[in-house]
Amino acid sequence: MTGSFDLLAQQVVSNLSQLSLHVTSQKYGMGFWEIRASSSTKMITVPGNEAASGVALLLAHKYDPPMIVFEQINSIHPGMGRKMVAAILEGVRCYPNIFCHVRVNDLSKYLNDGRRWWEHVACNYSEFKWIITHDEDTTHFNK
Repeated sequence: MTGSFDLLAQQVVSNLSQLSLHVTSQKYGMGFWEIRASSSTKMITVPGNEAASGVALLLAHKYDPPMIVFEQINSIHPGMGRKMVAAILEGVRCYPNIFCHVRVNDLSKYLNDGRRWWEHVACNYSEFKWIITHDEDTTHFNK
Protein backbone atom coordinates (compact mmCIF):
# COMPACT_ATOMS: atom_id res chain seq x y z
CA MET A 1 0.00 0.00 0.00
CA THR A 2 2.92 2.37 0.69
CA GLY A 3 3.97 2.31 -2.96
CA SER A 4 0.46 3.20 -4.16
CA PHE A 5 0.18 5.91 -1.49
CA ASP A 6 3.42 7.52 -2.67
CA LEU A 7 2.30 7.27 -6.30
CA LEU A 8 -0.99 8.93 -5.38
CA ALA A 9 0.88 11.82 -3.75
CA GLN A 10 3.06 12.19 -6.85
CA GLN A 11 -0.06 12.20 -9.04
CA VAL A 12 -1.61 15.00 -6.96
CA VAL A 13 1.63 17.02 -7.18
CA SER A 14 1.71 16.50 -10.95
CA ASN A 15 -1.95 17.50 -11.36
CA LEU A 16 -1.46 20.69 -9.34
CA SER A 17 1.69 21.53 -11.31
CA GLN A 18 -0.34 21.32 -14.53
CA LEU A 19 -2.36 24.29 -13.23
CA SER A 20 0.87 26.37 -13.39
CA LEU A 21 1.13 26.34 -9.60
CA HIS A 22 4.34 26.18 -7.59
CA VAL A 23 4.09 22.92 -5.65
CA THR A 24 6.01 21.60 -2.68
CA SER A 25 5.53 18.25 -1.01
CA GLN A 26 6.97 16.57 2.04
CA LYS A 27 6.61 12.99 3.18
CA TYR A 28 6.42 12.35 6.91
CA GLY A 29 7.08 8.74 7.84
CA MET A 30 5.09 6.02 6.16
CA GLY A 31 1.65 7.56 6.47
CA PHE A 32 1.59 11.29 5.71
CA TRP A 33 2.20 13.59 2.78
CA GLU A 34 1.88 17.37 3.08
CA ILE A 35 1.33 19.13 -0.23
CA ARG A 36 1.20 22.88 -0.80
CA ALA A 37 0.56 24.67 -4.08
CA SER A 38 0.38 28.36 -4.87
CA SER A 39 0.34 30.76 -7.78
CA SER A 40 3.06 32.64 -5.85
CA THR A 41 6.59 31.41 -5.21
CA LYS A 42 6.01 32.56 -1.61
CA MET A 43 3.58 29.63 -1.26
CA ILE A 44 0.70 31.81 -0.06
CA THR A 45 -2.30 29.71 0.92
CA VAL A 46 -3.99 31.92 3.49
CA PRO A 47 -7.77 32.18 2.99
CA GLY A 48 -8.79 35.64 1.92
CA ASN A 49 -5.32 36.51 0.63
CA GLU A 50 -5.54 38.83 -2.34
CA ALA A 51 -2.07 38.15 -3.76
CA ALA A 52 -2.24 34.49 -4.77
CA SER A 53 -4.34 31.39 -5.18
CA GLY A 54 -3.25 28.33 -3.26
CA VAL A 55 -4.05 25.15 -1.40
CA ALA A 56 -2.47 23.23 1.48
CA LEU A 57 -3.47 19.67 2.23
CA LEU A 58 -2.48 16.61 4.17
CA LEU A 59 -2.80 13.09 2.82
CA ALA A 60 -3.18 11.28 6.13
CA HIS A 61 -3.03 7.55 5.49
CA LYS A 62 -2.31 6.79 9.17
CA TYR A 63 -5.47 8.53 10.41
CA ASP A 64 -8.35 6.26 11.36
CA PRO A 65 -10.02 6.38 8.93
CA PRO A 66 -7.42 7.50 6.37
CA MET A 67 -8.37 10.91 4.98
CA ILE A 68 -7.50 13.89 2.89
CA VAL A 69 -7.41 17.04 5.00
CA PHE A 70 -7.77 20.33 3.15
CA GLU A 71 -5.84 22.61 5.49
CA GLN A 72 -6.36 25.87 3.62
CA ILE A 73 -7.49 27.04 0.21
CA ASN A 74 -7.91 30.42 -1.42
CA SER A 75 -8.51 31.65 -4.93
CA ILE A 76 -8.13 35.10 -6.41
CA HIS A 77 -9.49 33.98 -9.79
CA PRO A 78 -13.03 32.65 -10.17
CA GLY A 79 -12.96 28.91 -10.68
CA MET A 80 -9.38 28.35 -9.53
CA GLY A 81 -10.48 26.85 -6.20
CA ARG A 82 -12.56 24.24 -8.00
CA LYS A 83 -9.67 23.51 -10.37
CA MET A 84 -7.31 22.90 -7.45
CA VAL A 85 -9.81 20.61 -5.73
CA ALA A 86 -10.39 18.75 -9.00
CA ALA A 87 -6.63 18.29 -9.52
CA ILE A 88 -6.36 16.75 -6.07
CA LEU A 89 -9.43 14.56 -6.09
CA GLU A 90 -8.89 13.38 -9.67
CA GLY A 91 -5.44 12.26 -8.55
CA VAL A 92 -7.04 10.37 -5.68
CA ARG A 93 -9.51 8.74 -8.08
CA CYS A 94 -6.53 7.24 -9.94
CA TYR A 95 -5.77 5.18 -6.83
CA PRO A 96 -9.12 3.97 -5.50
CA ASN A 97 -9.44 2.41 -2.07
CA ILE A 98 -6.67 4.50 -0.46
CA PHE A 99 -8.89 7.41 0.64
CA CYS A 100 -12.64 7.77 0.89
CA HIS A 101 -12.84 10.48 3.61
CA VAL A 102 -12.26 14.20 3.03
CA ARG A 103 -12.07 16.73 5.89
CA VAL A 104 -12.45 20.50 5.51
CA ASN A 105 -13.12 23.37 7.87
CA ASP A 106 -15.35 25.60 5.74
CA LEU A 107 -15.32 29.22 6.85
CA SER A 108 -16.55 30.54 3.51
CA LYS A 109 -19.53 32.84 3.36
CA TYR A 110 -23.00 31.51 2.79
CA LEU A 111 -23.97 31.67 -0.86
CA ASN A 112 -27.34 32.71 -2.30
CA ASP A 113 -28.75 29.19 -1.86
CA GLY A 114 -27.87 29.12 1.86
CA ARG A 115 -24.98 26.70 1.45
CA ARG A 116 -21.26 27.32 1.67
CA TRP A 117 -18.61 26.73 -1.00
CA TRP A 118 -17.40 23.32 0.21
CA GLU A 119 -20.94 21.98 0.35
CA HIS A 120 -21.23 22.67 -3.39
CA VAL A 121 -17.85 21.05 -4.05
CA ALA A 122 -18.80 17.95 -2.03
CA CYS A 123 -21.86 17.41 -4.26
CA ASN A 124 -19.52 16.95 -7.25
CA TYR A 125 -17.52 14.27 -5.45
CA SER A 126 -20.24 12.23 -3.79
CA GLU A 127 -18.16 9.05 -3.77
CA PHE A 128 -16.16 10.56 -0.89
CA LYS A 129 -17.39 10.77 2.70
CA TRP A 130 -17.18 14.45 3.62
CA ILE A 131 -16.50 15.81 7.08
CA ILE A 132 -17.25 19.53 6.86
CA THR A 133 -16.85 21.67 9.97
CA HIS A 134 -17.49 25.38 10.44
CA ASP A 135 -15.40 26.14 13.52
CA GLU A 136 -13.44 29.40 13.50
CA ASP A 137 -11.27 28.11 16.35
CA THR A 138 -10.25 25.00 14.43
CA THR A 139 -7.17 25.17 12.28
CA HIS A 140 -5.44 22.25 10.67
CA PHE A 141 -2.43 24.08 9.30
CA ASN A 142 -0.18 26.60 11.07
CA LYS A 143 2.77 27.56 8.89
